[in-house]
Amino acid sequence: MRLLLALVGAGVLALGIVTGHYVNEVRVARAETPDLVAQAWQRHGKKLALDELPAQRLTVLLAVEDPRFFHHHGVDLETPGAGMTTISQGLVKLLYFPSGFHAGIAKVRQTLIARYAFDALVPKREQLELFLNMAYMGHSSEGPIHGFPAAARRYFGKDFSELSERDFRSLVAMVIGPDTYVPGSAQLAARMERIEAYVAGRYRPLSVLDTEYDGTTRGTFMEEALMVVLRLLTTASPW
Repeated sequence: MRLLLALVGAGVLALGIVTGHYVNEVRVARAETPDLVAQAWQRHGKKLALDELPAQRLTVLLAVEDPRFFHHHGVDLETPGAGMTTISQGLVKLLYFPSGFHAGIAKVRQTLIARYAFDALVPKREQLELFLNMAYMGHSSEGPIHGFPAAARRYFGKDFSELSERDFRSLVAMVIGPDTYVPGSAQLAARMERIEAYVAGRYRPLSVLDTEYDGTTRGTFMEEALMVVLRLLTTASPW
């Protein structure tokens, strides 16, 4: 009995320590958010305003990247095809992890900041403009490519306003894995075919993780376990 009580006590203590750690992470993130957003604008500039993106293209972008963007609070772990990273979470990865984001336990911090700090403090329209101007879009000989305007010039030799509909959809398709889905590659061509079927309504994602529109219904054990934890953490009352 004493051993059991000791184990329960240790578990409660550990839970309290972990909870306190993440509460502080969110508190710090909320305090830092205005400066981080200002620094991002200074670094990347607003080369593309949301009003310059035609409504049809915005619809495609959100359908592929974040179907419930205007309705969730930074996190969406329920919508089929949404994946485990919303636009808000993707921006958190770029803004709050200066040393780089490493998959795993960092997903907890990313998700909590997106839910309780970033989305709560940054308007949705500004989030979209940040995404358009700073999303990671692969590498060139000059370094990382950030933003749709820079990607348009790098991959198509055009200003963003000159992109064809297919050019634009190619950029949208590559966001999920810019170092794999490079314009002109067989991988991107295959993904484009699946996206066209999805956008046209000929395919419906079967699960949250069916981001390739290929019939995926479950992730790995670790992905499924992580989603359970993240759902519990993000459906609680705001911190």
